[in-house]
Amino acid sequence: MMNLSCSLKTGAGFFCFICEKILAMDKVLCYNNLGVFCYTNNMPEISNDKAAVRSMDNYNNEPNIQQIRKKRVRTQQSIVSLFSIACLLFSCVWGVHAAGSSTKFFAPSEPDSSSAAEADTKNKNVKKTSNSSQQDEPVSEEQADSTAEHDENDDLSDALFIGDSRTVGLQNTCPYPKAVFLCNIGMHIDTALTSLDFTLSNGNAGTLIDAVSEGNYKRIFINLGLNDIGWPDTQIFIDYYTDLIKALQESQPDAEIYAEAILPVTAARELEGDVINNTNIARFNEAIEEVCRSTGAVYLDCSEAIADANGYLPEEASTDGIHLLADYCDKWLQYIIDNT
Repeated sequence: MMNLSCSLKTGAGFFCFICEKILAMDKVLCYNNLGVFCYTNNMPEISNDKAAVRSMDNYNNEPNIQQIRKKRVRTQQSIVSLFSIACLLFSCVWGVHAAGSSTKFFAPSEPDSSSAAEADTKNKNVKKTSNSSQQDEPVSEEQADSTAEHDENDDLSDALFIGDSRTVGLQNTCPYPKAVFLCNIGMHIDTALTSLDFTLSNGNAGTLIDAVSEGNYKRIFINLGLNDIGWPDTQIFIDYYTDLIKALQESQPDAEIYAEAILPVTAARELEGDVINNTNIARFNEAIEEVCRSTGAVYLDCSEAIADANGYLPEEASTDGIHLLADYCDKWLQYIIDNT
């Protein structure tokens, strides 16, 4: 753009200089009757050639002077017009050139197609390698049959999910529309049976058990406790959890009830220093196991599907260290399908 500006300024200055010289020109080129070139202001200069002197008398005539002046004016106008057109074309060409250069300069770089193709090939090779390694691992016939059955046929139409904000995230990414979710953000174990947080089929507000009684379920999954891990005594938690499972067993006697372990948080979230940490989570998971032993519910530890080698939720699995992103919700749900 600076090159364009300098070029335009130079062209404009040169144009003004030429116009000034043309318009201020006191002498013009003329041709006398004898074919002799001479320079004149208003009159031809006196020549020593007698024939030329005689022809100069013709220039003293008023019509000849006016004719010369008209020719001079037309010549000046033609020169000015041609030079103006040339400057205009010059400006247009440079403008297009500069615009193209600036577009190339500021345009975001696009990834190299060959590099992208190479990256895609590498990704495919990695996937093939992982798939082949998984195929090489020995799998029992029972596991293979159950996995194939769940992957193809289990639409969770007989399943009920009860939980807090994490279960709300699972609901938002669940690809099975027949699955039923009774969950609320900030749901606590001590108010799960008393809060009127659920809308019943008649439009009225009701308790969790009121909503559960309107359906017929074969599997009930409970994911609660994250909002309660700050309690100093796990026995109170055990009592409330036991009451919840007994109420569900009474409402749905044919259903298998799964009490899920509280999922871990990320290492970065644990460093914030509050009660939400994996130490407290492990302590309350032991309490959930105790509830399962006393009530006959099934303890389901889904952290195996989403935790890293150190037992933490991977940093890429969550934006806040607690709630799972869609990919990890899918892993969580798939684990439930494959193990129930």
